[in-house]
Amino acid sequence: MKKASVLALMVMTLLAAPFSFSSQEAAAATRKIVFWSDQSEPWQQEVIKGMIGEFESKNPEVKVEVEYIAFKDRQAKLTAALAGGTLPEVALLSSQYATSLPAEGLMASLDDVVTALGGANSFYPVSLSLATYQGHYYSLPYSTIPVVFWYRKDLLGKQGLKPPQTWEDLQKTSKALTEQGAGKYFGLGLPYGRGEWTEEAFRIIALWPAGGKVLDQSDNVVFNSPETVKALSFYKSLYPYAPTGSETWGYTETMNSFVSGSVAMALYYGRTLKNLEQFSPDILANTAAVLPPKDKYQATSNPPQSIGVFKNSKYPELGKEFLKFFLTSDYYVKFLWATPGHNLPVLKSKANAWRQQPLLQKYPEIVDTLLKANEAGMGFSPTKEPGLPSASMYWQAIRGSNVIPDAVQRVTLKNEDPQKAAEWAEKELKKIIAESKPK
Repeated sequence: MKKASVLALMVMTLLAAPFSFSSQEAAAATRKIVFWSDQSEPWQQEVIKGMIGEFESKNPEVKVEVEYIAFKDRQAKLTAALAGGTLPEVALLSSQYATSLPAEGLMASLDDVVTALGGANSFYPVSLSLATYQGHYYSLPYSTIPVVFWYRKDLLGKQGLKPPQTWEDLQKTSKALTEQGAGKYFGLGLPYGRGEWTEEAFRIIALWPAGGKVLDQSDNVVFNSPETVKALSFYKSLYPYAPTGSETWGYTETMNSFVSGSVAMALYYGRTLKNLEQFSPDILANTAAVLPPKDKYQATSNPPQSIGVFKNSKYPELGKEFLKFFLTSDYYVKFLWATPGHNLPVLKSKANAWRQQPLLQKYPEIVDTLLKANEAGMGFSPTKEPGLPSASMYWQAIRGSNVIPDAVQRVTLKNEDPQKAAEWAEKELKKIIAESKPK
C-alpha cells in the first residue's frame, strides 16, 4: 500500500514538474517594454489599450506597459528617466523633442523601420521633415496637425465677400466683417498674447509669407530683416479686427472665438472641425476652410507629431517592432479619429481609410484643404522653417523664451517701431542661442 502511494506520488511529481518548469520559463521569457504617451484623452486611451492588446496577442512573449504623461510633465519625466536609467522603449515626441533628442544621441536609428514600411516615398513629404538627423532617421511621424484658415460662408456671403487669398484681401475682408458685425462679432480671430501660439500664428500669416525667417540653415539668427519689419507691421494692422482680449489669447481662446461665433474668420488647427460639431453644429453647417492668405509666399504650419525609440532602453529592437505595429495596425486610423481633422495620416496608404470617419466624410472640401497642408512646399514645422534643409535644435529654447511674441506685443500693444522691435528681438535670440549651445 505504501509502495503504491509512493509510486503515485512520484508519477504525480514527474507529471507536474514539466508544467511547473514551463510556467517559470515562460514568465522569464516575457519581456516588458514601456510606451510613453502624451495623448491621454479617454477615447485615445481606449484605442491604445486595444492596440496594445492586439500587439501582445501577436507577440505573446512581450508585454507593453503604457504610461500617460501630461504635457507639462514631459521634461521632468524625461530628466528623471535619464538620471535613473529608466528610459522607455517607445515614446510619442512633440516636435521640439523630435528635433533635440537625436542631436543629444538619445534615439535609436530607425533606418531599418523606414525600409520595412516601404521607404520614404510611402510617407507624405512634410511628415518626414523632422525625422532625420545627419542623414539618418531617428524618429518617425505618426500624424501631422495642419493649421488652416476657417471662415463663415454665411457671414461673408452677406456682402458677396470671398475667402481671402492675399494679405490685401485679408485686411479688407476683416475690416468689412468687423463693421458688419457691429459688436456682435469681429472679423478675425488671431492671437496677440504672450505665448507660443502668437509666435506660430505670426510666422504662418505674416513672417513666412513675407519671406522672413528666424534662423538660417547654420542656426544664425536672421530675424532683423526687412521681411520681419514688414511682417510685424502687417500683423499689427489686423489687430483692430480681433475681439477685445485677444492680447491675452493662446491656443484655446483663438479656437473658441470661432466656435462660439465671436469672429467670422480664424486661423487654427483641424481640431476646430470636431469642436464645431460638438458645440456649434449650426455654425459648422456654414463653415469652410482655405489655406492661409499669402503675400510673396504661401505657407502654413503642419508639424509632425513623432514617435521614437530610445537607444539605451532595455529592449530597443522590441520597441521598433511596436513602433511598426503602431503605424500599420487598424488601430492607427482609429487613433487619428480621436480628434477628426486634427491628426492627418502620415502614410499615404492610410489616407483612404482615414477619410471614412463620418465627420470627415460629411465635409470633404474641408478635408481636402487639410490634406493640402501635407503637400511638399506648403506645410512646415515650426521648428523647420520654409527653405531650410533641417530643423534647428534651438527651437525649444526659442519658443520657451517668448521673445517673438514679445516683439509682436511691443509693436502692436506698445506702438514700438517695428524696426526697433526686430533689432531688440534679434539680440535676445542671439543670447538664447549662445546659452543653449552644447557644452
